[in-house]
Amino acid sequence: MHSLRETQRAFGIAVLSGNAACMAALVREDGLSAAERVRIYVNNSRIGFEQALAATYPVIQRLGGAEWFTQQARAYQLRFPSRCGDLQYVGKRFPELLQAELSGSAYAYFADVARLEWAYQESLVAADGADFDPSHLGAVHETDFARIAFIPHPSLRLLASDFPVLAIWQANQATAAPGSAAVALGDGPDRLVVIRRATHVELRRLADADFALLGLLCLGISLGEAADTLAATREDFDLPASLRQLVALSYFSTTEVRAAGTAAARHQPPRSTP
Repeated sequence: MHSLRETQRAFGIAVLSGNAACMAALVREDGLSAAERVRIYVNNSRIGFEQALAATYPVIQRLGGAEWFTQQARAYQLRFPSRCGDLQYVGKRFPELLQAELSGSAYAYFADVARLEWAYQESLVAADGADFDPSHLGAVHETDFARIAFIPHPSLRLLASDFPVLAIWQANQATAAPGSAAVALGDGPDRLVVIRRATHVELRRLADADFALLGLLCLGISLGEAADTLAATREDFDLPASLRQLVALSYFSTTEVRAAGTAAARHQPPRSTP
């Protein structure tokens, strides 16, 4: 007698591997063999998984071609089978697979394009955030300004890449003009922000200094500490100009003034890097 857990485990192995041998003693044939019955679930599982992955990574599918993408989807499912009932999260680790498979090749940029597509998906379903009111900064006493922590909008994601991934992403949209897919890989690097607006997900390049400041603030580092860090490494860093730019672009939900000695509280997942 097999326990329910043992039966479920055997069924999962059979579906993922396509080999129904482990289910032979557990399935009543009744007109269909165990292999035939399991094959129905195998096909449904693979097709559903591939369709969910393709919906998340349409640019990667277009870049690599349908046949190559199907092969990668199968390899990915075997290595990272879905452990969640929500197919939205199926593709979370796909960039990791592409990084391992394509690093050092002419297609190494695929991994960063995939990171951009995943950032888009995360931003799309992220929680709503409050609208930041810049006038609140005027209420902060000047002696407390260095201890301000800027809380990023929940849908904000950052991506640093050595490649021109935004141009690649734009050129491979279904609505892109014919002949626009030629992008020189040497046109990078890109420092990108992905954030959900009221009607769309926005993708924008930032200047290096602005991106560096935003990255530190997203880690929960206070404004004073972030300014000191960047001033020590960038002779031309202009804190007021960078901060005005980030505030104007509405990348934050709110602020808080940290007590002296308070450790940074991280509010965002780590940014994607090559």
